[in-house]
Amino acid sequence: MRTAPQRCPEARSRRWHTLSTVDLLHLRYFVAVAEERSFSRAAARLHMAASPLSQRINDLEREFGAELFIRAHRRIDLTDAGRVLLPRAVDILERVDGLAAVVSAATEQAARQAVIGIAPEVTPTVRDRLLDALAESYPGIRPRLVPASTAPLLRDLRAGEIDLALVHGPAGGEGLGSVMLERQPVGAAVASSLVAGSPESISLADLADIPFASINHDAAPEIYRNLDALLERNGVHKRITLSDGNFAGLAHLVATGQAFALVALGEGVVGRMFQGEPVQVIPLEKTRAHISTVAVWRERRADTDPLVADLVDAVCGGVAALDTGPRQP
Repeated sequence: MRTAPQRCPEARSRRWHTLSTVDLLHLRYFVAVAEERSFSRAAARLHMAASPLSQRINDLEREFGAELFIRAHRRIDLTDAGRVLLPRAVDILERVDGLAAVVSAATEQAARQAVIGIAPEVTPTVRDRLLDALAESYPGIRPRLVPASTAPLLRDLRAGEIDLALVHGPAGGEGLGSVMLERQPVGAAVASSLVAGSPESISLADLADIPFASINHDAAPEIYRNLDALLERNGVHKRITLSDGNFAGLAHLVATGQAFALVALGEGVVGRMFQGEPVQVIPLEKTRAHISTVAVWRERRADTDPLVADLVDAVCGGVAALDTGPRQP
């Protein structure tokens, strides 16, 4: 009697190799596109071009035998298959990303390095309060600060390149946890030559004939979207947008009377740029505009990575008490 032929081990090995090329890397591509709802934003987050990213997603869809995205004009949505896959893909990647922390804990290393993103207008008070809380409660954690604007920090947080981010809100989204740390009232930085005397306050309507200057809105899209709406409601329609995220250029435009800028009245970096310049920073009236500082983290990592859990504990226990500013209606 003839026996059934045995499958070739080499064939099984080749098939596993084919599938394994899809596993983690392609899942990271899929999750990035699903969370960003944009191939271009996902490509920026992954530090690659949009065209090869789109090709990798096509490869993944062929491997699974199903379309994962609905590609519409200027918008990407998940198909039913994509919606089913997303939480499972996130879970797999979070578990893999947490392996380093598991190994680190198993070897009982005394020092753990935490990568903390910090946005430009985070005040020294918030920064130092967090560092003090870590030193007191978790002396084994060595914080490394990474300065950047809000949008790049949130991309890096989602990509797992930083552990916690101090950014300017509103900030959050699917899979992210956050806590408000501080609200700073906003004032207008205006050349002294454009105002009479030293007014105690000024309205945005008073500045309607002067262009509003800002850095590129890609640095914090949600903030600038809300700010544009506020300016439009008050009759400020002229804009000067710097091509990069360099705040220093604003000082030249404001000091020479070519534009005005909005800055935090507290300890923010931008306000300090105007010190020594012929510029007045005047509190705004008839508006409750403020700059919010928010701590953001990935909820799944806080559940699986002791380092992130300790960072969140330090933020909530030692820094969040600073949230004493006015509430936004």
